[in-house]
Amino acid sequence: MAVRLTALTGALLSLTLGVLQPAQAETVLERVSRTGRLNTVVLNGDLPYTTQQGNGYVGLGMEFAKEIQKEVSEYIGKPVQLVPQPVNSINEGLAAIASGAVDLSCGAGFSWGRSMFVDYSLPFALTGTRLITPPGNDGTPTALQGKTIGAVKNSLSAHAIEKTVTGGELALFENPAAALQALKNGEIQFLAGDSLWLLANRAAVDPSGNVTPSVPYNRSAVGCVVPENNSGLLNLSNLAIAKLMQAYINDDPSALQRINQWVGPGSTVNLSQDVIKAYFTNVLLTAALLNLS
Repeated sequence: MAVRLTALTGALLSLTLGVLQPAQAETVLERVSRTGRLNTVVLNGDLPYTTQQGNGYVGLGMEFAKEIQKEVSEYIGKPVQLVPQPVNSINEGLAAIASGAVDLSCGAGFSWGRSMFVDYSLPFALTGTRLITPPGNDGTPTALQGKTIGAVKNSLSAHAIEKTVTGGELALFENPAAALQALKNGEIQFLAGDSLWLLANRAAVDPSGNVTPSVPYNRSAVGCVVPENNSGLLNLSNLAIAKLMQAYINDDPSALQRINQWVGPGSTVNLSQDVIKAYFTNVLLTAALLNLS
C-alpha cells in the first residue's frame, strides 16, 4: 500500500541524509554559471509533463523548464544548456532535487511533506486524483469496493486512494510508464492518478475507459521544484513561469502553440483556452500581472 505522509517524509529524509551537507559549497546558480548546465529531472511516460521522444524529452514541464533555462542564461550572461536527467521513480527524482544533485524538476504536484525537502515555484497547472475506469463504473469509493486499483508508487494519488477507498486493493507501480503499461496489458482495470496525466494517456492505453469521478478525490497545484535555500534559482523560475503564462494570456502565438499542444484545444487533455487563461490569471493575481504586451 502507498505510504502515508509521515512515512513518505521519513523515506525522503533517509534518501537525502546521506548526501545533504550542512551548507552547500556553492549555490545552484553559481554551479550553473561554472558548468553551463542546468540539470532537470525527467520521467518517461509522464505526459502531459514529460516523456521521452527520440533522444530527448518533451512535455508541458519541459516548456516551462526551457523558459527557466532562458531566464537563467540571461541572468548569468552566458549560454546555459538544459540537460535532462532521467529518473525511474518519483522518490528518485525528489531525492535528486532535495540533495542538490539535480537543479530542477517541472511537473511536480505540491504536498506539504515534499515541501519540507524542496522549494516549489509558482504553479502552472491544477490537477487532482481521478481514475481511468471501465465503462459503467463511476469511480466513487462505493464503486471501487473490492477492486484492484493501480497507482504510481509514492504518488499523491496513491496516498489519496489509500486514505479514501478503504475497501479496495492498491497495486503500486514503480513509475508512470509501468502503470500505464499494466492498464494497457489488462493487468489492471482501474488506474488512479493525476487527472491531466490520465487524460493525456487514456487514448493510448485504454480508449474505451472513462476518467472518473466528476469531482476529483483531491486537488493539487503542479509546478517546478528546486533544491531548498536557492532563492536565486527559485526567483528566476517564478519569473520565467509568470512570463510564459502572461504571454499565453496575451494571445502570443508561440505561447499558445507551446501550451496548447500539451493541454489545450485539440490535445489529448483538450482544455479550452479560456479555462487555461483563467487559471493562469488566478495564479498571477497572487503576485502581480506582468505587462508584456
